[in-house]
Amino acid sequence: MDQKRLPGARKWARSMLMAAAMLLPAMASAADVPSGGTISVSMQEDASGQAGAADAFVDAATLALSDKGFTLLDDGHAALVMELVIRASEVGTGTGKVEKSNSDLMPGGVSGAVGSSFSLAVPSGKTRHVALERTELEMRLHRRGDAAVIWSGSAVTVRPADKRDSAAMALCNALLRAYPEQPETVIGVP
Repeated sequence: MDQKRLPGARKWARSMLMAAAMLLPAMASAADVPSGGTISVSMQEDASGQAGAADAFVDAATLALSDKGFTLLDDGHAALVMELVIRASEVGTGTGKVEKSNSDLMPGGVSGAVGSSFSLAVPSGKTRHVALERTELEMRLHRRGDAAVIWSGSAVTVRPADKRDSAAMALCNALLRAYPEQPETVIGVP
């Protein structure tokens, strides 16, 4: 074996070992995130001050977690706990389309009459002012009885204030789309 090539090989092997040592903690933490099992969803204090928002977010998180293969149980009986934190604030107003209105005509007409009638929903082309709300959802996963967070993520969206259910579903799905991967930044949801 050539003595001149040996020092280079040692240097290369040492650099590979150092790279592996730096990656090892990241790989070990990814292995600690469970991909299934029993889980419960709990709401930390509702920072938005809106009681109705909490139910919508718990329901959306429950659906998203069950789609990921978790079994949902009541609080206190599950091995894992997904903690939700909502931060909502009004950010102004925007314009939205007025929803289609239905005609007052009843289908079927008068009995015994010849002909027919129909109803057609026609867009009015009008707009209205709607309150916009910036909603941020933070999810924190930990084992029951242990405060150490093993996975967390945040997502944010701006939507009309009266569309909380769709905002909750969009935020939960965006956060859990790549689970168990750890999101590095806050996910923006249109």
